[in-house]
Amino acid sequence: MTALSLAGGIILARALGPEGRGQLAAAMMWPGLVGALCSLGLQHAFAYASGAGWCSPASLNRLAARYSVVVGLPITVLFLLACPYLYEKSFPGATWLPAIFALSIPVSLYSGLLMPIYQGRGDFARWNRAKLLRSGGWTCGIGTLVVLGAATVLSFLVAQIIVLSVVGAYLALGLRSRTRAEQERPAPFRRLLQYGLAVYASGLAYMVNQQLDQLCLSIWVAPAELGQYATAVTVSSLLLFIPGVIGPIAFARLARGEEGGSGLKTSSGEALWLGAGTLIPAGIALSLLGPWVVRLLYGGSFEEAGALLRVLAPAAMFLGLGNILSDILRGVGRPMLATYGMLGGAVVTVAGLAYTLPRYGIWGAAWVSLVAYALMAVGQGVLAWKHLGARS
Repeated sequence: MTALSLAGGIILARALGPEGRGQLAAAMMWPGLVGALCSLGLQHAFAYASGAGWCSPASLNRLAARYSVVVGLPITVLFLLACPYLYEKSFPGATWLPAIFALSIPVSLYSGLLMPIYQGRGDFARWNRAKLLRSGGWTCGIGTLVVLGAATVLSFLVAQIIVLSVVGAYLALGLRSRTRAEQERPAPFRRLLQYGLAVYASGLAYMVNQQLDQLCLSIWVAPAELGQYATAVTVSSLLLFIPGVIGPIAFARLARGEEGGSGLKTSSGEALWLGAGTLIPAGIALSLLGPWVVRLLYGGSFEEAGALLRVLAPAAMFLGLGNILSDILRGVGRPMLATYGMLGGAVVTVAGLAYTLPRYGIWGAAWVSLVAYALMAVGQGVLAWKHLGARS
């Protein structure tokens, strides 16, 4: 999946160049933010409810469909009204073009609520197949459009909507076929919402930490500069493959209560040390070799993206450690503890970007990310140690 994402990113960047890559990033980020805002943390609640046996997966599926329609469609209309203001800098005179991607909001909301059900059930085979379908479908779509000579920002946006729709259908059909024999247990929406809102602040803080820089840059700088930064972020995000594997497994084990007492601390420690033991050397290697790799794969027009990796690769390393700690804290039923660390990083991000963006542009954003992610990881590590130590 990581290789597919990397290949797709390379083809995409070479086809569009820095300016087109920046426009595509701007067009896709804002709907993603809106979808996350209206999710109210229910993805985390669905995962925990599925693992803890609060309700049946079939009832969660129906709730996800209703929620995506009742909440997602009105939000999409409101977003369409805001598009002329959001895309004035990146799409002068053509703000209608990125507005098409607003259709992804209800679709991504639905598939985003179904994925955690598989995570909570421990069905990582289908969970990984869905992720592979999303990455592979997107990469195949990119390659097909390039071969057909139709590599434009608009065509890529339409292709992404199609891929998201296919993934959602695959997840829904999987739940229907696997849960027919299970006893129906209604989804306790109020209980789910309570858990989700406890994590919601953490999710908002995570978005601030990880996406606010690019969102602000899409309004503040030229698309070509955003394209350089987005490419560097894409390459540095390869490191997040590690916590993407370790964190969900640790969460599922802890949420299902496979370990108790001192076993919680042992399992959590194993997950954290495994993550640190792979993330730290990988982050150092990417920081040193990244500029050469970017120049080789993406071409000379993305040379500044390679230089940015000197800062963004260590930043992604700290972000990955923070993600693992968040999964551990949520798995032991303490989502608010994960939120505290995220909020600390968000405060640093907002204050740092307000100061550095007008003065240092994309380089200021990169250094703010490094500092914020490092502080977030340290804060969550301290909270996890105190909580698990008190329970052992």
